[in-house]
Amino acid sequence: MDSKVQEEIPVHEEFFLCGGVETQIIKCGPWTNLFDEQSITKPKLLIFIIPGNPGFSPFYLPFAKSLYSLTKGRFPVWMISHAGFAMAPKDKILAAPDETNAQEIEDVYGLNGQIEHKLAFLRAHVPKDVKLILIGHSIGCYISLRLMKHVPELPVTNAAYLGSQEMVQVRKRDDEIIREHLPKLTFYYGKTDSWCPVKYYEDMKKDFPEGDIRLCEKGISHAFVLGFNQEVATIVADWMNNKLPKI
Repeated sequence: MDSKVQEEIPVHEEFFLCGGVETQIIKCGPWTNLFDEQSITKPKLLIFIIPGNPGFSPFYLPFAKSLYSLTKGRFPVWMISHAGFAMAPKDKILAAPDETNAQEIEDVYGLNGQIEHKLAFLRAHVPKDVKLILIGHSIGCYISLRLMKHVPELPVTNAAYLGSQEMVQVRKRDDEIIREHLPKLTFYYGKTDSWCPVKYYEDMKKDFPEGDIRLCEKGISHAFVLGFNQEVATIVADWMNNKLPKI
């Protein structure tokens, strides 16, 4: 993307107490508080990126900017850090949370705690009438699926999963969640991804032949944020533009 276009995209860095932990959020777009926006200007949809490990949201900023531009700035693109991966600098004001969002989460740094952490943020900062597109990378895929399983009221209209699931606790694919939400899901597997062998893609195609399950033919590495931001953003934007033309 043209560097001048990148610079013109509004970006806001904010820190919140979420589940009792300082949490960094980076927001692309002019919308910073979806509850305060007037109905005329409030977006109908939020693109929410849940990272892999390390869960440091600035890694995903070039990708988010590209995606925001390719979707013509119609929707905000927000990235959340994992609990424990960011602390508010001294010159940053920690936004005051509501009481529910400030409540500590048991084992917030573990896998289940990280899931609850994302849920706490979404409940506190995203109105129920704003639809969600979840983009999960690596372990972010697993977290996204678990959110959809445990909180069916979340208004998820579509989800895109980039990469694999690599934590020790993630030992078995949760076919129940996938089957229940299959029409909303898009899976994108790397062809040369040592974290996620091609066999995983082949097994998914065999077990879910009607699903939108794709194998990368572009040589994109698992850590796409280190050199393939524009390519992956173009792929995701194409999915969105084709699947969500009326939003």
